[in-house]
Amino acid sequence: MPVNFRNILFLILLLLHEVVVAQDPVFEHLANISNLPDVEFYDILEDHNHYIWFAADKGLFRYDGNTYQRYSHPNQKANSLFQLKEDDDGKLWCNNIYGQLFYAENDQLHLFLDASQLVKGQLAAYTILENDIRLFTITGIYDVNKTTKKITKIFEGLCISNANSHDSNYVFTINEAAGLNKNCIYKIEGDHRIKIFDIESLGLIQSPKLFAFKNEVFFIYKSDDKNIIYLINRGDNSVIKLETPPQLNNKIFYNLLSFDNEYWFLTTAGIFVYEFKDQVFSLKEQLFNTESITDVEIDYNNNYWFATLDNGVFVSPNLNIRRADLESTKSKITASCALQNNQYVLGTNDGKLLFYDKLQRFKTLQLPGEKIIGNLFHDAQRQRLIVSINASESFVVNLKNNKITDVINKFSVAKTISKLNDTLLFYGNYKEGIVYNKPYNSKEKKSLRSSRVKASVVHNDKLFVSYIDGFFQYDLNSFSSEGIRFKGHNLLVNAMSTSNKAIWLATQHNGLMKFENNTLSQPSANLFKNLQINTLKSDGDFLWISTDSGLYQYNTITKTSRFLNGQDGLNTAINDFLVLKDVIILSLPQSLYALPKGEGLFKNFKTSKVEVKAVHINDRDTLVQSYYKLPYDLNKIGLEFNSNGFQTNKNVKYQYRVQQLDTAWQSIPLNTNVVNFNSLASGTYNVELKAKNVSAEKAVFATPMTFVITKPFWETWWFYAIILFVIFGLIWLYFKWRLKQKEEQRISEIDKILIDKKITNLRLENLRSQMNPHFIFNALNSIQDYIVSNEKELASSYLVKFSRLIRMYLDYSQQNEITLQEELNALKLYLELEKVRFEEELEYQIHIDHQLKTQQIKVPSLFVQPYVENALKHGLLHKLNDRQLKVEAKIIENNNLQITIEDNGIGRTQSEKLKRPNQQHKPFATKANEERVHLYKNKLKRNITIAIEDLYDENQIASGTKVVIIMPI
Repeated sequence: MPVNFRNILFLILLLLHEVVVAQDPVFEHLANISNLPDVEFYDILEDHNHYIWFAADKGLFRYDGNTYQRYSHPNQKANSLFQLKEDDDGKLWCNNIYGQLFYAENDQLHLFLDASQLVKGQLAAYTILENDIRLFTITGIYDVNKTTKKITKIFEGLCISNANSHDSNYVFTINEAAGLNKNCIYKIEGDHRIKIFDIESLGLIQSPKLFAFKNEVFFIYKSDDKNIIYLINRGDNSVIKLETPPQLNNKIFYNLLSFDNEYWFLTTAGIFVYEFKDQVFSLKEQLFNTESITDVEIDYNNNYWFATLDNGVFVSPNLNIRRADLESTKSKITASCALQNNQYVLGTNDGKLLFYDKLQRFKTLQLPGEKIIGNLFHDAQRQRLIVSINASESFVVNLKNNKITDVINKFSVAKTISKLNDTLLFYGNYKEGIVYNKPYNSKEKKSLRSSRVKASVVHNDKLFVSYIDGFFQYDLNSFSSEGIRFKGHNLLVNAMSTSNKAIWLATQHNGLMKFENNTLSQPSANLFKNLQINTLKSDGDFLWISTDSGLYQYNTITKTSRFLNGQDGLNTAINDFLVLKDVIILSLPQSLYALPKGEGLFKNFKTSKVEVKAVHINDRDTLVQSYYKLPYDLNKIGLEFNSNGFQTNKNVKYQYRVQQLDTAWQSIPLNTNVVNFNSLASGTYNVELKAKNVSAEKAVFATPMTFVITKPFWETWWFYAIILFVIFGLIWLYFKWRLKQKEEQRISEIDKILIDKKITNLRLENLRSQMNPHFIFNALNSIQDYIVSNEKELASSYLVKFSRLIRMYLDYSQQNEITLQEELNALKLYLELEKVRFEEELEYQIHIDHQLKTQQIKVPSLFVQPYVENALKHGLLHKLNDRQLKVEAKIIENNNLQITIEDNGIGRTQSEKLKRPNQQHKPFATKANEERVHLYKNKLKRNITIAIEDLYDENQIASGTKVVIIMPI
């Protein structure tokens, strides 16, 4: 019999200790995801380009979703800026307490007007008209022309507050003449003004504020520590004093806004949201009750931005999703179970049962001891709650009287519990599936299968059970089983849920599947095949599916899905959830999320226009433009881009395409907003860039950019033309050179022939000079004398030498050059013959340098002999005795051959004197040699020099002649 723990049961009702607090919308503190530049903010505005502007204590800031840009002016008198407004031209306006009015344009803050003399140190309200800026100051109302800045006063009086809507201004003025207890509200349209009503107050009017909306204008002020609210009907200008809601009696107002027919009072105690109907404010909720909210802005993706006076900026991605945290840090939610309507129960790790209606807890039960509750099952018919403990324990709670009954291990460590009919209950645990008969009163049970159970449902009088090794259906009468397989394999099901006609299965390998009419199918082209489904639950025509990346709502009729994820504030993996009458409850270990059903839950995400923020060329910043023409060496291009909006770096995917390189769009990794192109070849590149929010349907495109990389000069047509011209020119010059060379060669050959002919003639002349009749006559006389004297041997020897010399002259005269040895041999033979002529009165010496290779050195043929002949004929012949002749050949510097002919004759001067008058010219052989030297030097490029030196003794008397011949070896 179950043990009754009534004595130890205690019930805690109506939020005693374990209350749920902070039932605010899900939100992100902007300082946690970016370097928020301030904590004190006054105004927020989203411009037409989806930039978020902040008017803060430290100045004006623009936020693109990634970075903040501060705007300031060098003549700015105060950092704090207020009252952000955007005009029809896209200019953003703001002002400061000093009286300066600014506008932001082209990434700069411009000073429009310094109205310090008009505002007298008070923050002046202003309105942007078509042609003017209207200032409301304590000295009156002024219109300032936007173009000329001409100031026109249109109202005299002390203006404290104003509100404008649809070209109408409502102004609160103080009548100084009548005292501070009688003041007026005017309606101004253009230059026309209408007094709405006089305000007579016995107390001091404090903090008067006007708020104009589509149909109503509210005037709020504080008097005697109580807020007073008047309603002005815009149609007939009638005025009604309203009943101030008690929650607002003593609050300080920062602003009053209207969203979706609701009025939001921004106060020091957060935001009070009211419904206004029949001239009565009805409180709907209070948001951020610990914050001083100064402004709220809804951006293009329906993110709510909340500016605070001392705690930075909050952003709520989805105002419909509410989060509640458990106050206790000890208890953790471990199980959940839906009850009736919007009620449910949570089980904790310390044995508590927490009962909720939406996010309001209305009851708490404590089990005996601190038990880890693993599973809960609600039997609505019998009003029982089965509590399964993650140990060998379980309990049954009677929800009518809160009685807790210990049923030992009957339902312990339950994986699933399903009610089969009025008397049967299926219970599956980690080792088997069991059917209990009359589970609350009897121990009768039947084991269906010994295997770990994962999930179970009842549908069309059949029990469907998912085991760790397969999926089975059971007949509720006989409990006969049938395995359900898919494509011949066991079906592994992690979770399941039933709808009116089908069972929906979350399978391990095949994604989401539907079992209908004994047939398995995969809906919507395996939409969820690649997702790890944690839990799925049916709700009419909808199927709710939880995954690690978010929560899906799948329409089983239209086969479409919608998604809630981190962009909606669900920055967590979703394991377990409950589908209630009006809300979806997501349970986490120490917090809950409430998601109201309906169209308002899902947002239609948009993508802000993607804009190129910077262009880097060869790692240098350059001006952003749509067309670039760059030289070939500036071919490293980087683009930085951004799509404005909240956390777009996490939620917007970028793609690019270069038409000349890519046929398909190239994806850029998430959280990356830069793309680089390195070492682009010459050509034209059209770069296209698009961005798409991961939850949006359509992508947006940036303005295409064109980069023209010019060809290097060596690849241009004119360079090719020059090269061709140069090639043809070189070919022409080559052939011209060849022709010229051939012509020169021909001329050279002709010249050589002529030179050779001339040299031959000169050699013949030398030969004739050497074979002169006198020499031949003397030689023949000497031979004759030897014959007469019967000196046959001498005659024969002389004749042989003479004939040999004649043969040498004849042979060498046919050659341009002979060896030095041949030249010296001929010279020796000649001197031997001449010595006979001089009757042995001639002494000669021929000295040869031992370094000379006389057999290899070439010299002009018969070149030395004429100078020896001159020495004999003109120097030594006229000397009577001691005739000396010396010939020397040696190597000198620069590898030159030097031949020296030196005699001790009478000298050239005395020899000239002895000549006959008809002989006043150079010897013929000497002249021929000089011409040969000239030909060798200028035609044959052989540098031969001849130097003739007169020798004198110590008394300066001529003592001979020296000839020095130098020629290259």
